Amino acid sequence: MTLASSISRRATLAPPSFVISIRKRQTDMNPLPGDYFARRLRQERERCGVSQRELARRMSALLGSNVESTAITRIEQQTRAVRLDEAVTAAEALGVPLITLVSDNYARENEAQIQKQLVELAVAEQEWERLRQKIHRITQTIQELSAERGAFHSHALDVNPEAAGDYELDPETQAALDARMGDVRDQPAGEATNPDA
Repeated sequence: MTLASSISRRATLAPPSFVISIRKRQTDMNPLPGDYFARRLRQERERCGVSQRELARRMSALLGSNVESTAITRIEQQTRAVRLDEAVTAAEALGVPLITLVSDNYARENEAQIQKQLVELAVAEQEWERLRQKIHRITQTIQELSAERGAFHSHALDVNPEAAGDYELDPETQAALDARMGDVRDQPAGEATNPDA
């Protein structure tokens, strides 16, 4: 017989106070969200100056069904499990986020998440800057190649007008170039050519 089944068997034969003390020892070693909820519900309720009867009344109004104040007592004493709809409604009735009722470390967890997101933001900004500079370099290269092509075309017209057609881009490439370079031409002066802008 395992220790857990032995405790469970003794708990069914034991008086309620013994069951509560065993449960308390188990939750002190490895607390579950329901354990946090019972304690945090009482703390938040008392912090807000709300009685168990008043909390039950508010929850009843929100749920549209009767919630007895004895249910709140049993939930806080951990002799009755809280249902999900009750947990959500209790948080709403007290005007607190549900996470604060199921976590002892909400503030620390929240700060850790903020720090994690700030790191991700910094990495994304660095990547964005790298890509922005890459776009700038590619755009400059296209502009230089287009200028060279234009110069070759002008020279060909002067030297051999029949060969000038060799320096014209095919219509699709020219349309794509015009569209992309039109975006660059429409930018304020210096924006496309200054990577530190």
